Amino acid sequence: MKMDEFVKAVSYLGMAYGKEYSQAETMQMYDFLKEYNYQTMIDAVKSIIRTSKFVPKIADLIEACENNKSTQRVEVVKYMRDIGYFKQGSYGELTDEHATRNYNKTLMWLERGVVPDWLQDDINYFYNKMHQERLSGTKTNLLN
Repeated sequence: MKMDEFVKAVSYLGMAYGKEYSQAETMQMYDFLKEYNYQTMIDAVKSIIRTSKFVPKIADLIEACENNKSTQRVEVVKYMRDIGYFKQGSYGELTDEHATRNYNKTLMWLERGVVPDWLQDDINYFYNKMHQERLSGTKTNLLN
C-alpha cells in the first residue's frame, strides 16, 4: 500500500476514535501494515470501528487485515466458481463433479495457507476483475 493511502486509512481510524496519530506512530504502523492493499486496510479499519470501543493496537489491525484478506480470497474463489473458472480444463470443459472437486481443493489450500503460485496469480487476476466488474456493473462468464 502506498503511504498516502495508508495515511487516509489511519486518518479515518483516528476520526472514529477521536485520536490524532503522530508522525512516529503513523510510521511505526505503516512499517507493520504496508504489505496489505488499501481496500484490505480500509475494510479492516471499518470492521474494528464497528466492533471495538477502544483504539486498536497494531496487532489488532494486523489481525483484522488478515481476517479480511482471508474473507476476500474466499469471496474471489466463489466468484471464480460462479463464472466457470473451475470448469475450464486443459482439454476442454470439465464435468460438474470435477469442477466441484477443484473448487473444494482450492478452498482447502486457502484454509491451510498453501496456495500454489499459479493459483495465487489467478486469484489476484480475478480479484481485480471482480472489482472492475463491480465498478462498471458488468458480469463475466468464462463459459458460453
